Amino acid sequence: MLRTGQVTAGGAESFSGAMIDELEHALGEEKADLVLSRLSGGSKAEAFEPEALWDRLATGRVDVAALPLAAATSSDPIFGAASMPGLARRHADADALARSAFMADLKTHLDNAGMIVLADAWLAGGFVSSGACLEGPPSTSGKTLHAEGEPLRTVLTKSGASVARAPRARLAAALAGGVIDGALASSSVLADPELARAAKCLTAPGSDALWFSYEPIVIARPSWEALSEDERAALKAAGEKVTAWAARESRAQDDRLVQMYRKAGAEVEEMPRSALDQWLAVAVESSWRDFARDVKDGKRLLAEAITGD
Repeated sequence: MLRTGQVTAGGAESFSGAMIDELEHALGEEKADLVLSRLSGGSKAEAFEPEALWDRLATGRVDVAALPLAAATSSDPIFGAASMPGLARRHADADALARSAFMADLKTHLDNAGMIVLADAWLAGGFVSSGACLEGPPSTSGKTLHAEGEPLRTVLTKSGASVARAPRARLAAALAGGVIDGALASSSVLADPELARAAKCLTAPGSDALWFSYEPIVIARPSWEALSEDERAALKAAGEKVTAWAARESRAQDDRLVQMYRKAGAEVEEMPRSALDQWLAVAVESSWRDFARDVKDGKRLLAEAITGD
């Protein structure tokens, strides 16, 4: 039996929870004698804020979880690359990163942190606002915005915004109550009906996104090492099936996101290319610079992502 945890996504079922469901289904197809046991919070699976879920993994209270890797920067700041703006702008870019030395390096650091990757997922990022649509950096100046991951928070600060870290479970209430003016978040977080009802505008990921969030399924090393060779093989095979599913589903989620916000009455737009170019210029002079300067192996990791080597 493997204890699993999932990330909260406000009033919606999280993408991480759906990934765990797919892993369970794939294990059934592999006829593996493994049971995934969800931590229960009453009648439903208990969900956690990303950093809290990582802590449960690291301390042995959870065996398997799907979560944004940017939540693990307290363990290793290099995991901030998992939400670095500009490294991937399209799903095809994320697919290429998944096959690159960049990803191999990131997984080595995960291995050093005691985690083994079972399945990959890359989710596109967008903007949501309680007022006018957020486009280029000037549109965020003076506003209070939520963002997950240090690179995104650094970019916002550079653009003149104030950064707030509202809990995911309270993000819709924070937007509706004026605690925050908007948020930068992955499609998993944005795909929340309550958040859609609180928003006036969604700047959807569209054909060009400012960033992608890497959100894998990982298993803690002690739990992995306690399995038999057959059980490990079944988990790996099941994880490959989940990776293929996530590649399809993350694209479909972008479309569902647009439909959800339009149905809620929010304005929906895609970021103009000129605004995206402004953001990328800010990112290079802020989060990229800081990451290369302050994080061990950060400069090399960024170079691997840019060259595709």
